[in-house]
Amino acid sequence: MALTAEQVEELKSQLKSQVQHLPESQKHSALKQIDSLSSGALEAMIIQQKEGKNKNQKGVFRAVVDGEIKSYIVAENKDSIAVLDIKPISNGHSIIIPKKPVTEAKSIPNSCFSLAKKIAKKISKKLNAKSSEIQTEYKFGEMVINIIPVYDKSLNLLSPRIDAKEKELEETYEKIKIIKKIRAPRVKIKKEIKKENLILKLNRKIP
Repeated sequence: MALTAEQVEELKSQLKSQVQHLPESQKHSALKQIDSLSSGALEAMIIQQKEGKNKNQKGVFRAVVDGEIKSYIVAENKDSIAVLDIKPISNGHSIIIPKKPVTEAKSIPNSCFSLAKKIAKKISKKLNAKSSEIQTEYKFGEMVINIIPVYDKSLNLLSPRIDAKEKELEETYEKIKIIKKIRAPRVKIKKEIKKENLILKLNRKIP
């Protein structure tokens, strides 16, 4: 059954309320896309959401965190993992995914941003990026952090993306991955005491 004009407006209003937390540039683009949605597109979206709920489908980022989707994990800490974006805006474009799903930017743990800065520093050193744009994004029902390396011109989430080849991703991964160093436990070496080195002191008996 086709949606009425009132239902279309109500659905668009609901979608608009969900993007209000986004940065101004992203919000403007999202609102524009919502306004352009046709009645048919909205119906398809509703059907897809219902089917997803019925099948209890796992989101893309949850599948990445659980290791169910192949990904290039360049770094990790207690609250998040960092993976290479397979369709990057620039070489080294990485995404910080919180290990527990987050739907609001203010709820992203501080350690996620710390990891983002650490990766940006590694990208600058290994890939000779001039700087990196660190931007939050609401995608696939979750908030994530993007690290977008900047080489010559300014970039953001609205910049065109590249279809990266697997070989290119592997080469970038090898350059910027952060391996946690594990300190080897100190082993105390007990020196063997040789019998011949022992000097026994005996009390002299006086006859």
